[in-house]
Amino acid sequence: MPESFEWLVLSSGLIEGKDIENMLEEPEKYIDSKEYFSWERYFTKVLVDRTQDSYLQYRKAKLNAAYLHERNKRTILKSIRGIEF
Repeated sequence: MPESFEWLVLSSGLIEGKDIENMLEEPEKYIDSKEYFSWERYFTKVLVDRTQDSYLQYRKAKLNAAYLHERNKRTILKSIRGIEF
């Protein structure tokens, strides 16, 4: 199962970046446990930073309606391997 919702969004390809792919493949090379209590917090920071000032701007407190748009929702859900919706 996914590490977190933020991980799921990042792994879906909705947010582009070769460095994101690398980070998701080997997160232990990117996440400093002294700075981040959990991987979820790290992925949240990455998603917040990468979507700042865009239509996909992410905030943990309230989900941006853009993530519920049918195309975006489908893209995110397709990234969950082994589960049919």
